[in-house]
Amino acid sequence: MAFPAQVEALMQKGWLWQGQVAPPQQTKQQFISSGWPELDEQLGGGWLQGSINELQIQQPFVGELALLIPVLQRVQAATLWLNPPQQPYAPGLSYQQVDLAQQVVVQEADPKLALWAAEQALLSDSVQLLLMWHPHLSAVQVRRLQQAAHAQQKLALVITPWQSSEEARAYVNRLQLSRTEQLQVRLLKRRFGWPLPPFPCSVDKLLPRRRRIV
Repeated sequence: MAFPAQVEALMQKGWLWQGQVAPPQQTKQQFISSGWPELDEQLGGGWLQGSINELQIQQPFVGELALLIPVLQRVQAATLWLNPPQQPYAPGLSYQQVDLAQQVVVQEADPKLALWAAEQALLSDSVQLLLMWHPHLSAVQVRRLQQAAHAQQKLALVITPWQSSEEARAYVNRLQLSRTEQLQVRLLKRRFGWPLPPFPCSVDKLLPRRRRIV
Protein backbone atom coordinates (compact mmCIF):
# COMPACT_ATOMS: atom_id res chain seq x y z
CA MET A 1 0.00 0.00 0.00
CA ALA A 2 1.37 3.41 -0.95
CA PHE A 3 1.30 6.19 1.63
CA PRO A 4 1.20 9.96 1.02
CA ALA A 5 4.56 11.65 1.47
CA GLN A 6 3.44 13.35 4.70
CA VAL A 7 2.39 10.05 6.28
CA GLU A 8 5.57 8.34 5.11
CA ALA A 9 7.64 11.10 6.73
CA LEU A 10 5.85 10.60 10.05
CA MET A 11 6.42 6.84 9.85
CA GLN A 12 10.13 7.31 9.22
CA LYS A 13 10.43 9.54 12.29
CA GLY A 14 8.60 7.07 14.48
CA TRP A 15 5.74 9.49 15.19
CA LEU A 16 3.08 7.24 13.70
CA TRP A 17 2.41 3.91 15.36
CA GLN A 18 2.05 0.91 13.06
CA GLY A 19 0.57 -2.45 13.98
CA GLN A 20 3.15 -4.60 12.23
CA VAL A 21 6.24 -6.69 12.88
CA ALA A 22 9.73 -5.28 12.61
CA PRO A 23 10.88 -5.04 9.00
CA PRO A 24 13.87 -7.20 8.03
CA GLN A 25 16.18 -4.20 7.49
CA GLN A 26 16.20 -3.49 11.25
CA THR A 27 19.59 -4.64 12.58
CA LYS A 28 20.73 -5.44 16.09
CA GLN A 29 23.16 -2.51 15.94
CA GLN A 30 20.18 -0.13 16.05
CA PHE A 31 19.10 -1.43 19.43
CA ILE A 32 20.43 -1.48 22.97
CA SER A 33 19.42 -4.75 24.57
CA SER A 34 17.19 -4.31 27.61
CA GLY A 35 19.07 -7.22 29.18
CA TRP A 36 15.82 -9.19 29.49
CA PRO A 37 15.25 -11.66 26.60
CA GLU A 38 11.50 -11.72 27.13
CA LEU A 39 11.32 -7.93 26.83
CA ASP A 40 13.77 -7.69 23.92
CA GLU A 41 11.64 -10.12 21.95
CA GLN A 42 8.50 -8.05 22.42
CA LEU A 43 10.29 -4.76 21.65
CA GLY A 44 11.66 -6.14 18.38
CA GLY A 45 15.27 -6.29 19.57
CA GLY A 46 15.51 -4.01 22.61
CA TRP A 47 15.44 -0.26 23.16
CA LEU A 48 15.66 1.48 19.80
CA GLN A 49 18.47 3.99 19.42
CA GLY A 50 17.13 7.49 18.78
CA SER A 51 13.91 6.96 20.67
CA ILE A 52 12.01 8.21 23.68
CA ASN A 53 10.12 5.58 25.66
CA GLU A 54 7.65 5.79 28.53
CA LEU A 55 7.64 3.53 31.59
CA GLN A 56 4.42 4.00 33.52
CA ILE A 57 4.81 2.69 37.07
CA GLN A 58 2.01 1.57 39.36
CA GLN A 59 3.97 3.00 42.30
CA PRO A 60 7.59 4.11 42.84
CA PHE A 61 10.20 1.37 43.23
CA VAL A 62 8.00 -1.34 41.75
CA GLY A 63 11.09 -2.74 40.03
CA GLU A 64 11.72 -0.09 37.38
CA LEU A 65 15.36 0.46 38.38
CA ALA A 66 16.12 -3.26 38.36
CA LEU A 67 14.59 -3.38 34.86
CA LEU A 68 17.01 -0.64 33.74
CA ILE A 69 20.21 -1.95 35.37
CA PRO A 70 21.38 -3.88 32.25
CA VAL A 71 20.99 -0.73 30.14
CA LEU A 72 23.01 1.29 32.65
CA GLN A 73 25.72 -1.38 32.49
CA ARG A 74 25.88 -1.21 28.69
CA VAL A 75 26.00 2.54 28.21
CA GLN A 76 29.50 3.75 27.32
CA ALA A 77 28.95 7.48 27.94
CA ALA A 78 27.21 9.56 30.57
CA THR A 79 23.70 8.85 31.85
CA LEU A 80 21.66 11.82 33.05
CA TRP A 81 19.24 11.09 35.89
CA LEU A 82 16.72 13.95 35.79
CA ASN A 83 14.52 14.41 38.88
CA PRO A 84 14.74 10.88 40.32
CA PRO A 85 12.40 10.45 43.35
CA GLN A 86 15.37 9.59 45.56
CA GLN A 87 19.12 10.02 45.30
CA PRO A 88 20.47 6.99 43.39
CA TYR A 89 22.16 4.57 45.80
CA ALA A 90 25.80 4.61 44.74
CA PRO A 91 26.92 1.39 46.54
CA GLY A 92 24.05 -0.52 44.95
CA LEU A 93 24.86 0.76 41.47
CA SER A 94 28.54 -0.04 41.99
CA TYR A 95 27.63 -3.56 43.11
CA GLN A 96 25.70 -3.97 39.84
CA GLN A 97 28.84 -2.88 37.92
CA VAL A 98 27.38 0.46 36.83
CA ASP A 99 30.12 3.04 36.26
CA LEU A 100 29.48 5.71 38.89
CA ALA A 101 31.73 8.20 37.11
CA GLN A 102 29.27 8.22 34.19
CA GLN A 103 26.17 8.92 36.31
CA VAL A 104 25.00 12.55 36.47
CA VAL A 105 22.07 13.48 38.72
CA VAL A 106 20.12 16.72 38.20
CA GLN A 107 17.20 17.92 40.30
CA GLU A 108 15.22 20.75 38.72
CA ALA A 109 11.86 21.76 40.18
CA ASP A 110 10.97 24.19 37.41
CA PRO A 111 9.11 22.15 34.72
CA LYS A 112 10.32 24.37 31.87
CA LEU A 113 13.94 24.16 32.98
CA ALA A 114 13.64 20.40 33.50
CA LEU A 115 12.38 19.97 29.93
CA TRP A 116 15.19 22.24 28.69
CA ALA A 117 17.76 20.14 30.59
CA ALA A 118 16.35 16.94 29.07
CA GLU A 119 16.51 18.36 25.55
CA GLN A 120 20.05 19.66 26.04
CA ALA A 121 21.16 16.28 27.37
CA LEU A 122 19.83 14.53 24.27
CA LEU A 123 21.60 17.02 22.04
CA SER A 124 24.89 16.74 23.94
CA ASP A 125 27.75 14.59 22.67
CA SER A 126 28.58 13.66 26.26
CA VAL A 127 25.27 12.03 27.22
CA GLN A 128 24.11 8.72 25.77
CA LEU A 129 21.16 7.86 28.02
CA LEU A 130 18.49 10.04 29.62
CA LEU A 131 16.44 8.79 32.57
CA MET A 132 13.72 11.32 33.30
CA TRP A 133 11.05 11.24 36.00
CA HIS A 134 8.02 13.38 35.17
CA PRO A 135 4.36 13.33 36.24
CA HIS A 136 2.97 13.86 32.74
CA LEU A 137 4.62 15.14 29.56
CA SER A 138 2.34 16.77 27.01
CA ALA A 139 2.19 15.59 23.42
CA VAL A 140 4.18 18.65 22.32
CA GLN A 141 6.88 18.03 24.94
CA VAL A 142 7.24 14.36 23.99
CA ARG A 143 7.51 15.31 20.33
CA ARG A 144 10.29 17.82 21.08
CA LEU A 145 12.26 15.23 23.01
CA GLN A 146 11.70 12.59 20.33
CA GLN A 147 13.06 14.98 17.71
CA ALA A 148 16.20 15.56 19.79
CA ALA A 149 16.66 11.85 20.56
CA HIS A 150 16.23 10.90 16.90
CA ALA A 151 18.57 13.62 15.65
CA GLN A 152 21.42 12.49 17.91
CA GLN A 153 20.49 8.79 18.10
CA LYS A 154 20.14 8.90 21.87
CA LEU A 155 18.00 6.75 24.15
CA ALA A 156 15.54 8.38 26.55
CA LEU A 157 13.42 6.60 29.15
CA VAL A 158 10.72 8.65 30.87
CA ILE A 159 9.31 7.25 34.11
CA THR A 160 5.77 8.43 34.85
CA PRO A 161 2.83 7.34 37.01
CA TRP A 162 0.12 5.28 35.34
CA GLN A 163 -1.70 7.52 32.87
CA SER A 164 -5.48 7.54 32.47
CA SER A 165 -5.40 9.71 29.35
CA GLU A 166 -5.64 7.99 25.99
CA GLU A 167 -4.18 10.99 24.15
CA ALA A 168 -1.57 9.95 21.61
CA ARG A 169 2.08 10.59 22.37
CA ALA A 170 5.19 10.32 20.19
CA TYR A 171 6.76 7.74 22.49
CA VAL A 172 8.22 4.89 20.45
CA ASN A 173 7.26 2.41 23.18
CA ARG A 174 4.90 2.80 26.15
CA LEU A 175 5.19 0.28 28.95
CA GLN A 176 3.12 -0.14 32.09
CA LEU A 177 4.84 -1.73 35.08
CA SER A 178 3.04 -3.36 38.00
CA ARG A 179 3.84 -6.00 40.58
CA THR A 180 2.06 -9.11 41.78
CA GLU A 181 4.46 -11.88 42.77
CA GLN A 182 6.95 -10.44 40.30
CA LEU A 183 7.27 -7.51 37.95
CA GLN A 184 4.63 -7.48 35.23
CA VAL A 185 5.24 -5.57 31.99
CA ARG A 186 2.36 -4.53 29.79
CA LEU A 187 3.11 -3.02 26.38
CA LEU A 188 0.58 -0.28 25.72
CA LYS A 189 2.33 0.74 22.51
CA ARG A 190 5.33 -0.67 20.65
CA ARG A 191 7.00 0.33 17.43
CA PHE A 192 6.56 -2.97 15.61
CA GLY A 193 3.45 -4.74 16.81
CA TRP A 194 0.12 -4.56 18.59
CA PRO A 195 -0.17 -3.86 22.33
CA LEU A 196 0.37 -6.86 24.56
CA PRO A 197 -1.19 -8.03 27.85
CA PRO A 198 1.05 -8.12 30.95
CA PHE A 199 3.86 -10.66 31.02
CA PRO A 200 6.37 -11.40 33.82
CA CYS A 201 9.94 -10.09 33.70
CA SER A 202 12.51 -11.73 35.96
CA VAL A 203 14.12 -8.57 37.35
CA ASP A 204 13.94 -9.79 40.95
CA LYS A 205 17.24 -11.61 40.60
CA LEU A 206 18.89 -8.16 40.66
CA LEU A 207 17.05 -7.05 43.80
CA PRO A 208 18.63 -7.33 47.27
CA ARG A 209 17.66 -10.58 48.97
CA ARG A 210 15.50 -8.75 51.51
CA ARG A 211 13.28 -7.47 48.68
CA ARG A 212 12.92 -10.71 46.74
CA ILE A 213 9.67 -12.65 46.82
CA VAL A 214 10.43 -16.02 48.38
